Amino acid sequence: MEETIDLELSKQPNKKGKKKKGRIILWIVLGLLVLALVGGGIYIWHVLKRPGSFFDSSVRVTATETPETTPAIDIEAYLPTPEPGTTPIPTAVPRSTAAAIEKPEETIPHSGIVNIALFGIDAYESGKSSSGTMPHTDASLVLAINFDTKEVSLISIARDCMTTAPGYRGFYKFNGIFNVGGGMADPKAGFELSSRAAEEWLGGVSIPYYYGVDFQALIDLVDMIGGIDFQVDITMRTLDHQIIRPGKRHLDGQGVMAYMRARKSAGGLDSNRTARQRKMLIAIFKKLKQEGKLSMIPDMLKTMGDNVYTNTSLSQTAALVSFAKDLNEEDIHTYSIQGEIRCRYDWAYCFIDQQSRLDIIKEVYGFDAEPMRINSLVYETYLHESGFKAIQFLVYAKNILTAVHDMSDSSTWTEEQKTAYAICWQDYQSLKQMYDFVDQWTLERYDDTALTREEREERSGYYTALEKLETQMKKSGDALNEAFGNPVSPRWYNDVKYWYDKDSIINEVYVDFR
Repeated sequence: MEETIDLELSKQPNKKGKKKKGRIILWIVLGLLVLALVGGGIYIWHVLKRPGSFFDSSVRVTATETPETTPAIDIEAYLPTPEPGTTPIPTAVPRSTAAAIEKPEETIPHSGIVNIALFGIDAYESGKSSSGTMPHTDASLVLAINFDTKEVSLISIARDCMTTAPGYRGFYKFNGIFNVGGGMADPKAGFELSSRAAEEWLGGVSIPYYYGVDFQALIDLVDMIGGIDFQVDITMRTLDHQIIRPGKRHLDGQGVMAYMRARKSAGGLDSNRTARQRKMLIAIFKKLKQEGKLSMIPDMLKTMGDNVYTNTSLSQTAALVSFAKDLNEEDIHTYSIQGEIRCRYDWAYCFIDQQSRLDIIKEVYGFDAEPMRINSLVYETYLHESGFKAIQFLVYAKNILTAVHDMSDSSTWTEEQKTAYAICWQDYQSLKQMYDFVDQWTLERYDDTALTREEREERSGYYTALEKLETQMKKSGDALNEAFGNPVSPRWYNDVKYWYDKDSIINEVYVDFR
């Protein structure tokens, strides 16, 4: 006979049942405590024994490119018959290494290495900068940590390198990429864009993490650890106007800052300054380790608060501290991507030693990278002689096409408007095609100090072709602008002497270096 349960009886007090229930709860609580302890133990074990497990070297945020606008109408249906004898525009890149010009689309593998960008911002506590109205990345280094071999490579990138900003139009110095991304108004975006630019400079490796500090943070850090005993090799002046001369000195935060930033009073070369920055960072590391203060770093960063910027977690910082405790000075290797400062036109750029950069990437990461072709005196010369002008024509033409495209439904356009649009679109594509060709032709000759006579003649022909297409572009662009009531103010070309000075036609984002 099947037993039934009396629901009424089950509601009656049962001391034995209460004891049993209490024991179950106790076991559950004890089980949770054990799991928490085991979990905490595993976490601590990972921090101490496997600090690399807190980092993912494959993470990479790719800068987005603005897609090209598609035509609003069937262009071919409204184009007039081409004139006989029209010279075809070249499309092929002249040499077989054209593919090497393209920026890497994927992260290049580098087993066991995690890269962390270190940026020093030349901003005071008041928010003012020491150069212009915008604080820049006065120091840019990449910390390449090989958790497998327990070695660290510290790579400096010269702040004055001529470069581009991933996803943005224009040409900048490396230390201005931070400002293109957002600067102090949006430091997260600024540091992320600087990291993307550093990836390109290191051949496409992933740099998913960063730490950024301003003047005050570095000063506070050094003062928190009681200063640094250091063999000073230059005469320098601190921010509070103290003079420090060569010799064995005890430097406080102000003294360390002065040493790491000195340039004009110390030979004037940025390569000397980046070398001093690396020496001082190693000196700070040695003191922290010798005095057992490495474990204080997370609390120090927390104390410095708004003067420190990072996308790492507290766990990751703790893992780095654990890794650093077993790191010896001889396991820290220093490198510098440097070159010669040249000022042929209006802005002093650093044109790097291309082979030295390739050698550094090979030694640290183990693969053969491609040269930074855009960082060359040959390319800068081309920009001033022809490139800047072509860029201005292309940007203005695109502005007209975009304004017309967005202002009304193409189905309402008159036949004359459609014809004007088609001709302008075709001229824009022709000019862009020719510009891309000449741009790549010049990039291929990045390492030449001088072109041959044949190459100069060839280049002259390309420049003439660009000018012819620019004249054609202006004619059709003005016609399209007028056909739609002039939605865009006339602006085709202006003097490029100060092209970077609040001129968004060439440089999409203004960066003040004065």
